[in-house]
Amino acid sequence: MKKIYRFLIVAALVCSSFLAKAQNDGITFTLLPQLPYANYFNPGIRVPYNGMFGIGVSNINLSIFNSSVKYNNIFGTNSSGEEVIDAAKLVNSLQEQDNFVNTNFSMEIFNIGFRVKKLFFNIDWRTKLNAEFQYSKDFVGLFVFGNGHYLGDNPCDFNVSLDATMYAEIGIGIQYDVNKHLTVGIHPKVIGGIANAVIKNDKTRIYTDEDTYALTADLNLDMKAASVLKSDVKRIGELYNVFEGTNIRDMFSFTENYGYGIDFGASYVFNKHFGLAAGVYDLGVINWRDSKVKHNETTGLEINDALFHNMNDIADFKLDYSTMMKSVIDAVWDNDSLYKGDDYKTYLKTRIMFQGYAELFPALRITAIAQAYYVKGQMRPAFTIAYSGSLLRFINLSLSYTNSKYAGSTIGAGIGIHLGPLNVYAVTDNIMIASKMSAPTVELATAYNAANIRLGVVLTIGKFHTAKKIFSDLEEDDRVDDDDDQ
Repeated sequence: MKKIYRFLIVAALVCSSFLAKAQNDGITFTLLPQLPYANYFNPGIRVPYNGMFGIGVSNINLSIFNSSVKYNNIFGTNSSGEEVIDAAKLVNSLQEQDNFVNTNFSMEIFNIGFRVKKLFFNIDWRTKLNAEFQYSKDFVGLFVFGNGHYLGDNPCDFNVSLDATMYAEIGIGIQYDVNKHLTVGIHPKVIGGIANAVIKNDKTRIYTDEDTYALTADLNLDMKAASVLKSDVKRIGELYNVFEGTNIRDMFSFTENYGYGIDFGASYVFNKHFGLAAGVYDLGVINWRDSKVKHNETTGLEINDALFHNMNDIADFKLDYSTMMKSVIDAVWDNDSLYKGDDYKTYLKTRIMFQGYAELFPALRITAIAQAYYVKGQMRPAFTIAYSGSLLRFINLSLSYTNSKYAGSTIGAGIGIHLGPLNVYAVTDNIMIASKMSAPTVELATAYNAANIRLGVVLTIGKFHTAKKIFSDLEEDDRVDDDDDQ
């Protein structure tokens, strides 16, 4: 027993020392005792039901992570004391390069699970979207301050990057109780890519001549995109015409972009009070066909001969700002930017997860979760410690603490209602966002770095078992097997 306590303490200390760089997207919903989603991220964690069924609204998740834009830095007061948008204040609050917005959405279209003795099977169909947009301080500053803010040897670092993927997956999960302690699971899946767009950090620099205000640029843009949409569009500006005069049956190809993925893991129950689990989620690749690409690498490109032409323009406020900005966008992004490219691959946002729990009784379970997300060639750790438990046999509660370098420390909460076979639940990793639900959209989106919600309605088959009962059942199964062998 002392060894178990020591292991949990050391694991928690090691995990809490991580500098988390990834958002937590509602993992604590897997801890609500009466939900059948214990194996959602790790197919090796035992599902305490004989069966389950969900469709459409059974599992919906939306999370938004905003590293830099804060509501308090958007607004200021004017000379009359009125609250107004302070664009300069916003720009000055940004980091030089590492500003990004990450959005995740997932929905379970269909999920059915059933038990056959020591085996549990899941068949599921999910749709997912992940998009990360990264931008520099100067990318926003050029639109706010104009090019007069970047003269001579102080160029504008007009840097942006994008990584966005939408896809559907169909998986079959197989879980097996090896013995009374160990459960293992695997969840292979076939992936159909819907859309993808990747823009690498272009490191574009825009220069403004100190004397003439003429604009030049060093461009380095690398862009590629693919989707199920079949089109001969060659210009970004022509995308809105894609549906005109086309038979809808000829517009899409759902067999071009395909991939494969797998989740796998295991859980070990020491006794009715303690357990550990480890797993890998979303290890996989998508192959994209019929891509559209753009590569523009140019030094000293002339964007605009001048923002103004003579001193009278300045005196009369005839600064051709809108033309300048249009010239910048056309030069950097170039409407003639879509050309047929080679096939390419993207990889899923793989996650490695470790967790350990201690349950004193059904109303009190403490779980420590360490995760590492593999994003852009880096492992980005995260740490969560959570309480979960059952009250009155039909109410599930959870409270969680998540540490993140960008989002800071957040407190999450969740509730589940278990009425016979009907399970209704809602979980968030930042309960403070609830205080902003009636606020304007801008404030809601920028009050906190991270906001997410996961909710759903799912049906279950078979009686719910506590951790103590699960362990007893496994012991009984082993005794029966031993008797059969004799």
